[in-house]
Amino acid sequence: MLHAILLFTGLFGGLHAHFFEYSLHSNKPKNGFQANRPIRIQQNAQGTYHLSAAKGKAIGPDIKFMPEYQAFGWFTSKDRVEWEVEIQKAGDYQVDIIYSVDNAEAGKEFILTSSTSQLVGKVLPSGNWETYRTLKAGKIHLPAGIQKLVFKSKTQFKAGGAILDLRDIVLK
Repeated sequence: MLHAILLFTGLFGGLHAHFFEYSLHSNKPKNGFQANRPIRIQQNAQGTYHLSAAKGKAIGPDIKFMPEYQAFGWFTSKDRVEWEVEIQKAGDYQVDIIYSVDNAEAGKEFILTSSTSQLVGKVLPSGNWETYRTLKAGKIHLPAGIQKLVFKSKTQFKAGGAILDLRDIVLK
């Protein structure tokens, strides 16, 4: 068996040969962006929390992480994103949402929830799917400690519609 493996790798130029090039690079994200990897969110040096799409957990039938935009694409009202956040100090936090949406899909309501509170808001037009804007959504009260925050559509809509493409939620 070892003889067959050595012969095969010798014939094809070793394991790093062009024969294997496709499998080694086919899952590489475009433009050098890293893939989505859910992790616990911690406060940064400026005292804010960045609940980025790259660090969130997508749950649902159609939601997808788009590495070229570093955002989640929303396709049904059954999709959601969850983050585990380590809140250092209890208090009211300003919520800024960085997103894009086609004007025809704007106007739907979203909801951001924790175990103790929620924030409801409306998705305003950004112009198109490639134009990201920041929405000052309001405030949410969070206790100190590890919290699970969930972002989803509050509006129910038919398949084929979308609520937004979500890049980041910033808590200040």
